[in-house]
This record gives sequence, C-alpha cells and structure tokens, in this order.
Amino acid sequence: MPLIYALIALVLVIAVAWLTRAYIPVPQNFQVVLGLVLGLIVVGLLLWLVNTYIPMAGSIKDLLNIVVVIACCIWILQAFGVWGQLVRWSRSVMHRGAPREGI
Repeated sequence: MPLIYALIALVLVIAVAWLTRAYIPVPQNFQVVLGLVLGLIVVGLLLWLVNTYIPMAGSIKDLLNIVVVIACCIWILQAFGVWGQLVRWSRSVMHRGAPREGI
C-alpha cells in the first residue's frame, strides 16, 4: 500500500511540474524554487523506495543516503549561486600560502 501512495505522489509532482511549466505563468525565481522543491520530493521518494524495497546491507544504505544528501546539498547550493563562490573561496584559501612562480 505505501508503494501505491509513493507512486501517486510521484505522479502528482510530475503533474504539478508540467502544469506550472505549460499553463501557469510564474516568475523565474519562483520556478527555480519550485523546481528545487519538486526535485527534492522526487529524490526523497526514490531514496525511500530504494531503502524500503531493495534489500542491501545497512552500511551500503547508509553510504547511499550520505551520497544522496551531499549531492542534494551541492545541487541546492548551485541553484542559489553559492557553490561557485565556495569553490573560489576554497581555492584562494588553499593557494594562499603557496609560493608564487616568477617572483
């Protein structure tokens, strides 16, 4: 029974995404946020389905969950434009103490 609910929720998410892109005019910023929310719902449903219905070792499930959470965090940071700034900042911190060539 929960599998049917998950599939219904997935179909509803897809329907909402299709309707907002096809028929409902919304601002670009709202589309980004709506896409993130709908994407996170889909990722959460898929992760729940994998954790519930695919038998695997607990350590593999934990590793899968960690990888998915990290990927979602990076995805959210990229959507809001923070990821590029973090990468530039980390590169500047890592190369701050390195000697410069040609001096």
